[in-house]
Amino acid sequence: MSLTAWVRRARTPEPSPVRREIAVFEPADLFDIEIKDNPETNPVLCCTGDPAGAAAFNALWLKRIASSGRYAAAVSVRGQGGTPAADGAQVARAHDVVQAAVTVPRQTVLIGHREGAAWAALAAGRYPAAGLVLVSPQKAPKQLPKPVGEPPVLLIVSESETQSKETQAFADEYGITPLTYAGAPDDVFKGAAAEALLDTVLSWLDSQKR
Repeated sequence: MSLTAWVRRARTPEPSPVRREIAVFEPADLFDIEIKDNPETNPVLCCTGDPAGAAAFNALWLKRIASSGRYAAAVSVRGQGGTPAADGAQVARAHDVVQAAVTVPRQTVLIGHREGAAWAALAAGRYPAAGLVLVSPQKAPKQLPKPVGEPPVLLIVSESETQSKETQAFADEYGITPLTYAGAPDDVFKGAAAEALLDTVLSWLDSQKR
């Protein structure tokens, strides 16, 4: 077999293009408080395995992130929210995250929740993220790529997940110790547990100067 033929056979096909739903909340959108976009901080792009997609972050996450002076965005990958379904599995959804990331002003921090953590981790293997935050990750890829540019990584899980195989797989791969938050893995979008989780994430970003 010729080299050209092998490349054609081994190359992964580009995922089918989709029109992605992206929700954005900027500091300037906070009419009730005077917060300005801090150009020295990195924007944040979120994704989740929740079928609601970007809308899951609207009620709390995007506003809280914007109130820290950061540009905040969330993407619905194919089949979520207002993004139409299309072929492709994990790799295609990671592609959607990458394509959303390149539209964000400045180098962005990727935050992934549940299956979205796996997509964010895969995306970080192609996109030079400013930071990578993995919240209660699910369905770890068989092989996690090394993040481009070696960004700082935060793994944060619920207290009930500290000994799970998923947590151990991500912790071992990145050589980090997970932080914990109170509450259930899927209870991260509203309530006191979600507020505390966001406090932890934002404090970590500030400590990393990201």
